[in-house]
Amino acid sequence: MAYDSLQAIAQANVPVLLPDTCILLDLLRSPRRENVDDIAMLSGLTIRHGVVESEAIGCVVAEQVRNELNDNLQTVLDEANAGLGRLRDEIARIDKWAEALGQASQTQINHYLACVPVAEAIMWDIVNRAINHATTQEINLNAMGRVMARRTPAQLGKDSTKDCVVVESYLNVASSLRNLGHTAVIVFASSNTKEFVSGTPKALNADIAAEFAALGIQYSRALHETRHLLGLPRAQ
Repeated sequence: MAYDSLQAIAQANVPVLLPDTCILLDLLRSPRRENVDDIAMLSGLTIRHGVVESEAIGCVVAEQVRNELNDNLQTVLDEANAGLGRLRDEIARIDKWAEALGQASQTQINHYLACVPVAEAIMWDIVNRAINHATTQEINLNAMGRVMARRTPAQLGKDSTKDCVVVESYLNVASSLRNLGHTAVIVFASSNTKEFVSGTPKALNADIAAEFAALGIQYSRALHETRHLLGLPRAQ
């Protein structure tokens, strides 16, 4: 059984995953994207096992992230199914072309489409076993202050309120865990790098890097990096 409170996580002193919406939806992205591969999915499966089965890690999902998942899930699923459907139809057309030239060809990829609900189930397993962190008035006020001060991830010319609510939620989680005596690694995972990193070479923006350092939070930008930072084994 997964951890049911911050106190339980602190007592076990296990690594903690704080995922944003994008990193969770990465589990469902169309595999026609170049950054969606076996390494990403094996990492997702390892993270799921750590949250759901072995209790090797604790996971907390902000209420704002859950709301965004519900808002964006169908769009990501539709993209994955549509992309794989187009690939299936293209291969079927090329098969006919090869057959017309005298080559026996029967390429079947319908099993690709069957993988989409499996990927969705992996994501929901993680989310449903994670602790929910409610959005409080304090979190909302801190998020608004973040927007007004244009601190990461706030950006000029963009409504960054929701992104800032997520960050403030997770800063609140990390602070609570540290106050409870938790000393293990805490990983904030977000593949939405354009709002968190800058410079050459790319590095976490200095303002939020300082906030994270004060609480011992590490930043991850991909599923495989998240697995590594959490200290989970590489899946075979």
